[in-house]
Amino acid sequence: MSTTILVIDDDQEILDILKLLLNLEKYNVLTAHNGITGLSLAREHNPAMIVLDLNLPDIDGQQICKIIRSELDVPILILSARDNVSDKVVCLEYGADDYMTKPFENIELIARVKAILRRAEKPATVHGDDSEDTVFHHMQIDRANRQVFIKGEKISLTPKEYDILVYFIEKAGQVLSRDTIVNDIWGKNSIYSWSRSLDVHIKNLRQKVEINPKNPDIIKTVSGVGYKIKK
Repeated sequence: MSTTILVIDDDQEILDILKLLLNLEKYNVLTAHNGITGLSLAREHNPAMIVLDLNLPDIDGQQICKIIRSELDVPILILSARDNVSDKVVCLEYGADDYMTKPFENIELIARVKAILRRAEKPATVHGDDSEDTVFHHMQIDRANRQVFIKGEKISLTPKEYDILVYFIEKAGQVLSRDTIVNDIWGKNSIYSWSRSLDVHIKNLRQKVEINPKNPDIIKTVSGVGYKIKK
């Protein structure tokens, strides 16, 4: 069965180009010209991946990203003409997996799509026995179902936040540089190596798992180096 990718963009030329490129790679492609249609198709088909523009005629793409992430466990690649850092940070905070600016090189876009799909199919950071539960500080990690509980309540983590948490559990007691974390989680040759994205993921993770996110006790920052994980 072909892997389905949903492309949400109000530019028909971009939609046509992306559909052609992705079809050549044997992907099944759904397209939407606006946010409302895109949300409807995402909910109906639960695609393997979504390529999302930010400048949509009805709903800003950042809000679409936030809505999709709250409802579906699907990787999101932002493809936008906006190239400022604030837009990238907001999209990462809302759960995007990668950010690419227009105009784009066809070969790079296909490479990013394939990389994101590979990471989604096989998380790189989970090395323990996935059949066992893990207790770490005040958290219980259900590895079989990739779920985290605090005081019996399920915590809503994005796939990447979960991967980072499990990676940190396995590295408890160590000081980890940002480069080490990025290489171990995204791969040494990963195009997704922008260090600020890691910091955003960790900021969001702290908000969800630390008792006092403003004074974190588990994921500590080591100035000029990276992070230390409390054992």
